[in-house]
Amino acid sequence: MESGVECADVVHGDYFMGGMMVINGLMAVVLLLSGLFHSFLRRLGQPSIISHILAGVVVGPTFLGRAVDLRRLGMQNAGSALGDTIYYLRIIFMFFLGLEMDLRYLRHNLRRSLLLACGGSAISFLLAVAAGPFFYGMLHPSSAATFHPQKLYASTALFILVLTSTASPVLIRIVTELKLTTSETGQLAIGAAFATDIVSLTAISMMVVNPTIFGHDGKPLPSRSSSTSCSTQLILFLWMALVVCVAVGVAVRAARLMNRMRRGRQYVSKYELLGMLLLIVGLSLAVQFMGYSASMAAFLIGLAVPREGPLARTLVDRLTYPVHQMVMPLCFGAIGARLDFAEIGRFTATQFAFAVAFTTAVSSAGKVGGTVLVGRWLGMSAREALVLGFLLNVKGYSDILAINLADKSNVWGDTAQVVLVVASILNTFMAGPASAAIVRQQRRAFKYRSHCLQELRVEQELRVLVCVHGAGGVQAMLTLAELSKGSSAPVAVYLLHLVELQTARKYAITHLYNNQSLDSKEEEDARWGYSWEMEQVTAAVHGFTTYDYDAAVPVPVRQMTAISSLASMDADVRNGVEDARASLVIVPFHKEQRYDGRMVSRRGGDGRRQLNQRILQRARCTVGILVERRLPGIPPSISAAPTPMPERDHDLEALQQGEEEAMQQVVAVFLSGADDREAVAYATRLSAHPWVSVSVSRFMLPEESRRRMGMSMSEEEAEDEEFMAEVRARFVSPGQVTYTERYVSNGVETLESLSSMVGECSLFVVGRGGGGAARNTMTRGMAGLEVEEEECPELGAVGEVLASDDFLGCCSCASVLVLQQHKLHRRMRTWKKHKHKQHSQSQSLPFFPDAAADDDDILDCDWNYD
Repeated sequence: MESGVECADVVHGDYFMGGMMVINGLMAVVLLLSGLFHSFLRRLGQPSIISHILAGVVVGPTFLGRAVDLRRLGMQNAGSALGDTIYYLRIIFMFFLGLEMDLRYLRHNLRRSLLLACGGSAISFLLAVAAGPFFYGMLHPSSAATFHPQKLYASTALFILVLTSTASPVLIRIVTELKLTTSETGQLAIGAAFATDIVSLTAISMMVVNPTIFGHDGKPLPSRSSSTSCSTQLILFLWMALVVCVAVGVAVRAARLMNRMRRGRQYVSKYELLGMLLLIVGLSLAVQFMGYSASMAAFLIGLAVPREGPLARTLVDRLTYPVHQMVMPLCFGAIGARLDFAEIGRFTATQFAFAVAFTTAVSSAGKVGGTVLVGRWLGMSAREALVLGFLLNVKGYSDILAINLADKSNVWGDTAQVVLVVASILNTFMAGPASAAIVRQQRRAFKYRSHCLQELRVEQELRVLVCVHGAGGVQAMLTLAELSKGSSAPVAVYLLHLVELQTARKYAITHLYNNQSLDSKEEEDARWGYSWEMEQVTAAVHGFTTYDYDAAVPVPVRQMTAISSLASMDADVRNGVEDARASLVIVPFHKEQRYDGRMVSRRGGDGRRQLNQRILQRARCTVGILVERRLPGIPPSISAAPTPMPERDHDLEALQQGEEEAMQQVVAVFLSGADDREAVAYATRLSAHPWVSVSVSRFMLPEESRRRMGMSMSEEEAEDEEFMAEVRARFVSPGQVTYTERYVSNGVETLESLSSMVGECSLFVVGRGGGGAARNTMTRGMAGLEVEEEECPELGAVGEVLASDDFLGCCSCASVLVLQQHKLHRRMRTWKKHKHKQHSQSQSLPFFPDAAADDDDILDCDWNYD
């Protein structure tokens, strides 16, 4: 009686403040424990949702609930208390979940993604149909006396949803945290997860319209529609669908209206954002009042909101952090807080473990087995298909909704719900290590497999990462990336905007996405902040168009931004190289061309020069430094489609003259060494472009000079001869590349020969250095210009001369690209030569192979990076 009086007092509000303090304490504990758990579990490749659920279990009746009796404060348990408190936040979370699920992502690899989703779900469906009755009978042994077929059907249907579901939000976080988004495996997994999640949520939405509630005797309770006919239920379903469509239509119309009002602006104001969120919550509650679920209505609204315009951009930018860091832990923590492992009824620990193992095995066998079968049928490797199967077996959202629906309908008891939640956690646990294993494999393959241009066939995909410091360098970098494509070879272009973090502009980070509501002075300050720089680069990227010459469609440019100090910016570049799996990274020279043609060092020139030197030293791919002197682009009218043949002779002459003016003249300078071979290999790829003319100029020592200095052919020169023989056979003989040989005895003659090329080309492609004694002899004395010795060692001797303002009185208009082959490839080649030396004294790796190098030989090496 005394406890009943206390509960009544609480209901009347006597202990309202005490209850609020307890709720706030529970939320704080969930957030704290979730962060602590995730700090340890993320090292095992586990997503954050596992930590959220475990934090809820600790707060729930299993642990903390035994020490604190929340019923004395009018609360049933911690799970219901948290769930009721964050009810409106759950609506925002569901809306944001739908907003993140961009259906346009399914366009990438649509057929393969749908086939993988159907394969895994089909096998899981068959296994769930077969194992559903056994699961229900195993966990409800006392229901034999009160068995009702309709409850068994409902249990099997929900069991199918649990087993066939894939939590796309959880999978996206796993793929993102492990940096798999650019890989084909990650893209296929996300596409298949989207398709599976949409089907699962659609099925749950239909079940929510008219759920059947069961009593303790197993029979369905009478409801408003239980005694109605099928036609009446169909009319009810259509009415609910109409209500949801109207709510979705109102939200979409409001979003489009707000986008039109803010056309040309980057973001909407905070008041407009708040009004839109209130409208979404109001529409969801209105739909709930009509008999549908508010959470599912919010999800459908988020799925339908337009992704273009300032509204969607503001919603994503403003809601990402609070939803992921606060709302999501509380939502999944409330689910874990409902679980009570002590209330497993009459089941022993062995029986409970068997039930969990059975459910986990059935789910894994269906998803993994079906995905592997379809993957092998699509031509994937067994390892890749197996990893996709484990990734698509990730649980954590649709299955949780199905379990909650079963709880509200009294389909399953507490023990069944605990078993299914634990099985979902174990399935997600298995996906983490599997994903981490594939990431390690990809990192290891990237670390040791050759990525140099010299061994990349012209028809193979070239992955290029270009770096810019501002909008002024976008045109030249993307023009160079466009020329790298050739006529039919695929190219993946990644643009990394390097933004220097400065103390005087710290405020710009916090106001990066909030420059709409500033006063005039703050707007003027923000105009020169990070946001303004990023907007200018984005506009320059959008203004530049690259074309696919077979289909005349734009080639996508993937844009990234890194904000850091110049001292640590090389780490961002290396991470970008790994994320893009690039074979070539191009960085801008620290000097820029002034209006009078001279190269000057502008803001942060010394820091950018040191940055380039660190990238040359540490990057694990071929590095290029572009000295840009107004590199001309290709007009879209010429590059988009071939020009029809004219009818008159003077028109033909004008057309030929226009084509000659539009042609890019590229000269590759070859002296000796791996860097020069890399430069020629890149130039041969440029020669495949229909509007590029490539000429290779080889500088050689005369035989009498070699004899006078007592030079014999070294291993480096033997590789040069073999490489150039391959170039002549594959590119010079068919007429694709012109080839000339120039004999020079010292640096002065080399300088004179280079001077004769000025005005004949728009781009020089040279190697940085190396090459041994012959190259040193041909470059000795080139510093006779009015420049200091080794002023720019990152360019090498030849590159420094071509980039110098004193080169022919600064009249050279040609840009210069200096390439350095990554050191890892050089060490690998040296190791391979020593390994096979016993078979052949002059044997070396092919320079244009039909297949990649043997990975087993590479992986056996023990490399040291100093």
